[in-house]
Amino acid sequence: MDQYVLPIELWEIIFAFATACAEEWEFGRCERYPDAVTTQWEIVLKTRRSLVAVSRPFNKLSIPLLYQSFFATTSGKVSCFRRTLKTRPVLGGYVKRVGLSARLESFADAYYPFILGICPNLIFCNTELRAFGSRPAPSLRSLELIVSPELKDGSIPHLLVDVLQTIPQLEHLGLYWLPFRTEMTNSLSFSSISVGSLRSLHLYFDRQVFGYPPGMILTVSLFFPLILSRLEDLLLGGLDPQGEVLDCLPASWLRQIQRFSVAHSSITSCSLEPNHFPLLRRLTLDFSLSFAYARGKLHDKLPLIQLEEIELIHCISPINSHRPDGFDGVYSVFCLCADDIVTPKLKVLLTDITEWEDKLLSMHDVKKRLNQLQSVVELVHVRGVDPKGINSSSLHSTLQKLITNAGTWLTEEGCTDWSSSGGEDQAEVSV
Repeated sequence: MDQYVLPIELWEIIFAFATACAEEWEFGRCERYPDAVTTQWEIVLKTRRSLVAVSRPFNKLSIPLLYQSFFATTSGKVSCFRRTLKTRPVLGGYVKRVGLSARLESFADAYYPFILGICPNLIFCNTELRAFGSRPAPSLRSLELIVSPELKDGSIPHLLVDVLQTIPQLEHLGLYWLPFRTEMTNSLSFSSISVGSLRSLHLYFDRQVFGYPPGMILTVSLFFPLILSRLEDLLLGGLDPQGEVLDCLPASWLRQIQRFSVAHSSITSCSLEPNHFPLLRRLTLDFSLSFAYARGKLHDKLPLIQLEEIELIHCISPINSHRPDGFDGVYSVFCLCADDIVTPKLKVLLTDITEWEDKLLSMHDVKKRLNQLQSVVELVHVRGVDPKGINSSSLHSTLQKLITNAGTWLTEEGCTDWSSSGGEDQAEVSV
């Protein structure tokens, strides 16, 4: 086929459409669903490589697509990518997206600064916050940093200030595994930073450790001097069973956010009220900390009446937990979604219930919980909302499949039955 039958501009559009990967460009997705992002990227990468090998004209059109993104999945790929950029530095100008947060062999980690330094047009970047002094490209719109384990708490704020001052148009900032508390002397480090373009802020704190020395403050307070006039998306993750982080957030942040991601146990334990969130439309609840007690009711903390989208993540953990209160939290949220008076504007309900991971409970107890969820999911469907999984599959069919195949992926042998401690006759959940 003569590749010149169509205009070059049209071929560029066709190639871009054929190799599109939405997961590459979603704020915060790489750290929350790393496998899903890299899997989709590797699929389209094969297509991009094929286009490059078709002919010279196709090669010229496809090279920018082939090198527009790179994710460090193995040490061998990092070494090859670094060698390619060192041989042909011009290819670094095509790179718009890099994922360099994987902890690989030491030689591969050592190549990360070189890769960042030779890609001047980066838009999205995931990497570690380290003391190597490599500054990201000023063109960045999204930056996600994982705090390196070898960093001392006192050096983290200074490194962040140094990095952020070079990115005037940053729209998304994600910081993961921050210490829960830090020294008070660092609290003024962020006062000189201008981040007026920031629309999305994701902060994930390391597990809270008790017995901090005197003078330590919540790390989240370091960010309070920032004037975030365009903040729309706020994620707060990590263990915060008392809701301490939420209770000290600036009211100006809460008044303007439209999307909020938070642990279920944290939001139900804090002292916030629905009137703190006048613009909130999208809510993500994290149930990974199902061992932390929920001390309040969700509708007392958030304006459920105005929510249009609810996403529930890490639901498998509480469903399969020996403690019934974790499952009660998930079940109660589904009940709220089924009530068109409590959530009248709800249009989308997403969950990550796709398959079973651990075999902790007896088949009898697991099937009982799944059947309870299936019943309320049917009520959600009746009101006109079709619950979906993160892979866009129907939650109703997913639950039915898990229930049907329960005998094959769970055995009674070695399982502990929490029903003996009161779970068999489960009390009605208050929502």
